[in-house]
Amino acid sequence: MWQFFARLAERLRPHRDILLFCFRFALYSVVAYVVIFALQDQVVEPFTRGIAWVSYELLRIVGASVSLNGVTLALGNFAVSIRTNCNAIYEMALYAAASLAYPASARQRFTGIGVAIVVLYVVNQVRILSLLWFGRTFPEFFEVGHVYIWQVLFLLVSAALWLGWVGRVRPVT
Repeated sequence: MWQFFARLAERLRPHRDILLFCFRFALYSVVAYVVIFALQDQVVEPFTRGIAWVSYELLRIVGASVSLNGVTLALGNFAVSIRTNCNAIYEMALYAAASLAYPASARQRFTGIGVAIVVLYVVNQVRILSLLWFGRTFPEFFEVGHVYIWQVLFLLVSAALWLGWVGRVRPVT
């Protein structure tokens, strides 16, 4: 039995850095999700209401006839409710977990996380506003835009953002 583990350890040794990254990423992801869950009322809900308010104000500034009730935005006869899964907080948490797991300096990590949070917030605002317009204009295709198009686009933006950051930082060994 011990020989099996010795051989396994020997085979995994060349992949140590990758395995360490995967372990750290999994650990930081679990911690992030536990924190998000624990701070739902204190942080996540106010954050989500803030996103709804910013969307409302942006639409109001451009002259749209929009109303806001909590986290529900209505544009004409079409309304969307911004929920925890629609506020990009999970994507931000995963990005932070991946950045913290990567072997970069603390300054590089926190700069990357800060920039990414701003970019993901802005992209999410574009997502919300475009889905509201899309739902009002083409209500029969709202679910396609919401579930398929924007989910994939947001995933691609998040991945490209992180891979771009990884390409710019020098790993600390």
